[in-house]
Amino acid sequence: MPSETKKTSELLRRTFSLSAFDERVISLMAKKRKQSISETIRNLVHNWVENNPVLLKSNYDIDLTDITREIEITDYNQVIQASIQKLVKYSELFNEIESDILADQLEISKKILRTIIFDHKNKLEKLGVKLRIRGKLIVKE
Repeated sequence: MPSETKKTSELLRRTFSLSAFDERVISLMAKKRKQSISETIRNLVHNWVENNPVLLKSNYDIDLTDITREIEITDYNQVIQASIQKLVKYSELFNEIESDILADQLEISKKILRTIIFDHKNKLEKLGVKLRIRGKLIVKE
């Protein structure tokens, strides 16, 4: 049974055994591509998954579109939450700031910045930051 731990790169780590034949083939593939064996295996698995959506759907009832959407939503929510925390810290440094500059500093788009200001107004206010948009400026109240 594979073991599961977290690596510093945030990728799940799996441990498993290979037959001598599979090990030899994968080692030769890795050497040819100048990659590590684990990177070669990761690429093999990724390519197989991407090239077999019909098989995954019919045999395992796995829909890759649903999985992709779930991951995008999770990633988006993480970006929003991290950006809110940065925005709270940065708000100590300005009374007003151009939205372009603030979005660049937060490493997000202006659209996401507006979403944070409008949709997460209550959370920002609970964290002590009250903002409004005036033209191209973000103004602290």
